Amino acid sequence: MKVTYRWLKDYVDFSESAFEIADKLTHAGFEVEEIHPMIQPFTGVVVGEVVEVEKHPNADKLSVCKVRTAEGEYQVICGAPNVAQGQFVPFAQVGAVLPGGFKIKKAKIRGVESFGMICSKEELGLEKQSDGIWAFEQPMPLGEDVHALLSKEEDYLLDFFITPNRPDCLSVVGIAREIAALTGSTLRLPQVQVQEQSTEKIDDLVSIKIHDPEGCPRYAARIIRGVKLAPSPEWMQHRLEAVGVRPINNIVDITNYVLMELGHPLHAFDLAQIKGPEINVRSSEPGEKFTTLDEKERELPANTVMICDRDRAVAIGGIMGGLNSEVSDTTKDILLESAYFNPERIAFSSKKLGLSTEASQRFERGADPNGVLRALDRAAQLMAELAGGTIVTGVYDVYPRPIKPQ
Repeated sequence: MKVTYRWLKDYVDFSESAFEIADKLTHAGFEVEEIHPMIQPFTGVVVGEVVEVEKHPNADKLSVCKVRTAEGEYQVICGAPNVAQGQFVPFAQVGAVLPGGFKIKKAKIRGVESFGMICSKEELGLEKQSDGIWAFEQPMPLGEDVHALLSKEEDYLLDFFITPNRPDCLSVVGIAREIAALTGSTLRLPQVQVQEQSTEKIDDLVSIKIHDPEGCPRYAARIIRGVKLAPSPEWMQHRLEAVGVRPINNIVDITNYVLMELGHPLHAFDLAQIKGPEINVRSSEPGEKFTTLDEKERELPANTVMICDRDRAVAIGGIMGGLNSEVSDTTKDILLESAYFNPERIAFSSKKLGLSTEASQRFERGADPNGVLRALDRAAQLMAELAGGTIVTGVYDVYPRPIKPQ
């Protein structure tokens, strides 16, 4: 379980350093497998503004850019598709040294000189893979040292080994709860305030039935209308990247953020792709096949929990969603799922499918059936705040045999 020091401090106040708190947790039985600074060392990278972008005369996929810093303007060749005039970017000057010891030198690329490099997050060691350069969300002071800016609040990544009997610690809040107990501090849970501003009621818009209550004892949903898909805020992307989750868009990122924060998996469907609209939770049929979000068609093991609409399966319950109902650039309305699935059933299907996900790892260890609504409301709240959505009135909560809290 990966978590950052600063993220933990959102939920509990403690004075111990990252290394001191790791030592306390280790003595309490939580093995810290790794701890290291979030920001890797690099030098010579400053804030620059892209003031001009033109096509390279000898290469279709390259651009000739002018970058302005506090010291002047520099011609730079850039191959990123997202470079644009007016962006404020991390600019590695000639002589800069990037993570891994890579030194920036003056170069001639396809006959045109380049005096530096516009950096991606990957090149600065901030994420594993980047699709383009890093454009700052807001204007920044030209010439400011980027490493110094990133290091103003020093942060560390802690990676814990969580034993199978402690599924409650597979979340940032779960680790924070342990720190609160060890330090005598007060746990500060995320504030969840759902504002239902729609005259529509969820009971009038969707029908949900559980046909396999042994495999899925509880299934709850909310509808969020009018979302606007966009990149999630920088702070959310940074936290997800730190714990190994690749940002996709604000809706998917919110479900992953709440998963990491509270430890309860969620799934967002494009409501327009849900036939009926209705949700039917059933067991897989003999010989049934299903195409998951990773575009792979999979033959389903017997007794796999399936989430279906009126006509077809749309997700493998507790493991992975379907390609036929994924959130896309055209998505306007969301059906947000928060459920509890039988741990043994999820473990069996995950193993047979050879498909282990962040969701399946938590459900097979035993998620909290009574944490379903808190996670659902937290994600709905964030979708309203960060994606401009309107939360439809009410929660559709099917829970035929309530499980007593342990």
